[in-house]
Amino acid sequence: MIDAHCHLHEYYDDEIRVISMLGIDIIAVSDDYNSSLKTLAIAEKHRWVIPAVGIHPWNIGADSFAEFNRLYDLIINSRNKVRVIGEVGLDKKFKYETYSYQLQIFKSFIDLATEIKALLNIHAAGAWKETIELLFKSDAPSAIIHWYTGPLELINEIINRNIFISINPAVTIQAKHREVVAQAPLDIILVESDAPYNYRGLSMHPRDVFNVIKHISSIKSMSYEEVYEAIASNYEKLKCKILTY
Repeated sequence: MIDAHCHLHEYYDDEIRVISMLGIDIIAVSDDYNSSLKTLAIAEKHRWVIPAVGIHPWNIGADSFAEFNRLYDLIINSRNKVRVIGEVGLDKKFKYETYSYQLQIFKSFIDLATEIKALLNIHAAGAWKETIELLFKSDAPSAIIHWYTGPLELINEIINRNIFISINPAVTIQAKHREVVAQAPLDIILVESDAPYNYRGLSMHPRDVFNVIKHISSIKSMSYEEVYEAIASNYEKLKCKILTY
């Protein structure tokens, strides 16, 4: 099983050792250059960690172009280690004031993902349509849009486009996330924790992906085993296309 979006760099070593006992793979996303270095260091120690490097849209400003260039060099020089770029994307909901910078940086990350045939792990709060349009215009091989709560009508547009959406523990309390699960076909769904984020008092952890599967099965009136196998199959297909190197 996969946790498709987790900030492992925010955990201490002893906490990571406990997480390793879950027996799952984790796409460990980063927020900036320094956290990207931490993520790569964690992945060196743990084979179940798939490192992702990037700049979170909340951290983007006028000075982010120099940071992107540093990350570009890091990724190119570590090409055999970096198969995922993230957390990257757009945010018009919480950081509209820096949107113009976000857009330029995100386009650069899409171009980079296309160049090295990497998976994009995307944050798109309040900019769902813009994000999907950019992906459609690009030759980026595949993407995960994390914590999707965008328009339901956009879900039909991403089917068969090598774009996945990831569902996290917010599905237990967030009505829109539950609506997305009900609408989305199972073959574009992955699960994530977004750990260690705290959402409305819900402290997220990688172990929660199993509870997320349980809630997806309930919403879709399917057995836990059916949903588990479908999501595991989605991950294996993604891994064969992008993550194997």
